[in-house]
Amino acid sequence: MPSAPIILNVNDDLASRYVTSRVLSLSGFQVLEAGTGGETLALADERTDLVILDVRLPDMSGLEVCRRLKASPRTRNALVLHLSAQAVGPGDRAQGLEHGADAYLVAPVDPEELVAQVHALLRLRRAEREVRVLSDQVQQQRRLLELAMGAAADPIALYDGDGTLIYANQAVATSRGSHHVHIPGRNMDALRAMDPQLEPFAKSLDAARRTGQVQRGRISLSSDTGVRHFEYTMSPATGPTGAVEAVIATGQDTTELRNAEDFREQFIGILGHDLRNPLNALSMSAQQLQRQGELSDRQRVFTERILTSAERMERMIRQLLDFARARLGAGLPVVRSRCDLFDVVRGAVDESRASQPHREVLLDMRGDGRGAWDADRLEQVVTNLVSNALKFSPPESPVRVSAEGLASEAVLRVHNLGAPIPADQLPYVFSAWRRAGRSDRERGATGGLGLGLYITDQLVKAHGGTVQVSSTEAQGTTFTVRLPRG
Repeated sequence: MPSAPIILNVNDDLASRYVTSRVLSLSGFQVLEAGTGGETLALADERTDLVILDVRLPDMSGLEVCRRLKASPRTRNALVLHLSAQAVGPGDRAQGLEHGADAYLVAPVDPEELVAQVHALLRLRRAEREVRVLSDQVQQQRRLLELAMGAAADPIALYDGDGTLIYANQAVATSRGSHHVHIPGRNMDALRAMDPQLEPFAKSLDAARRTGQVQRGRISLSSDTGVRHFEYTMSPATGPTGAVEAVIATGQDTTELRNAEDFREQFIGILGHDLRNPLNALSMSAQQLQRQGELSDRQRVFTERILTSAERMERMIRQLLDFARARLGAGLPVVRSRCDLFDVVRGAVDESRASQPHREVLLDMRGDGRGAWDADRLEQVVTNLVSNALKFSPPESPVRVSAEGLASEAVLRVHNLGAPIPADQLPYVFSAWRRAGRSDRERGATGGLGLGLYITDQLVKAHGGTVQVSSTEAQGTTFTVRLPRG
């Protein structure tokens, strides 16, 4: 059980000090007393939560005491409440607040008002502490990200949506020595003007920003050790509106035939573990801060912004991690255990209904849904397919989900009545960086990295199953997943 807050009551008038201390003690606070400024500075320490400070003291001004408390590293986080029966004018109150006080009351004050004011100030103190902890976690997350990218053996550069360089790791500079021009803050036009050899790289960046598609290429650049040859990959990240907000460029120095797979495996480990752990802690802390309540409007805006950014980063990390694992050739990992597909489907559908209560999702299940599968991965499959169906169907039309347990396999079908997928796009629906939109306008509106159906296909294959799609104007669109019982 947490200890009661410590309050230092400072007043040279014994009667007034006694009354205030009595009120606070009866309200559950630990109360220390002082009659002079010198005693106050001697008693206050890092454990002191609040100092109730008379403005006029026999040895020094209460304003000076407040200034010293706020200037000392030991007591600067203690709150100060001026309580005065003599310095009661507007100018006195303004002067007290300007010297660092957190609040100012004129004595005599009603006991209930005093206790309420103390509680309000202590809530502020708790909120400030939580914000400081949250800020420290954000800085730790940023430090881990910079450490991970900075430790990479191959060049990594990050650009914003306008093509301005935000970050370049040490390998970028090392690979070129004195020929290095990648300084954060410079846009791509400035970089190519300084080094015309970067023209192919600049064109790829322009294409990544314009199309939202991954770009790959080769480039030869001068360095202190002669011409060096690089292969690069540019991966754009889109925001909620579908616009490209960032592009990360990774390179491989093929002059010395470095092994890119080793680097990618290390990067995936950092992406999936070292960055996800502080990200989860960040989200949990922000949620706890929201539940705590009593936040200012500014603090509430900051907390919402942290949660939104953390959720977006988590989605991007999860998709990029699965994509990278699949492309490395080992496939996506699945951990099989006995589970019920019907339970998995029901949970995913319930979650979709909760997130989009205005949409109708119909569910039908028949037979035996038990088998040896990875329940978490199958939930990812169902969620991807249902989200895709909701996204590309009219709001007034239902999405139908059915699961059937047959003798040797289970069959999952997700159907919607949206506009059909064009016939020329059907063969590429499960390709990476493509979306199942029915038109260019729809694809632009949905945003995302375009990896959902690709990852769905990889997860089903990892279970030894298949996923197919049929789409016509008359029948609508149906994704069919077949899973051997294992």
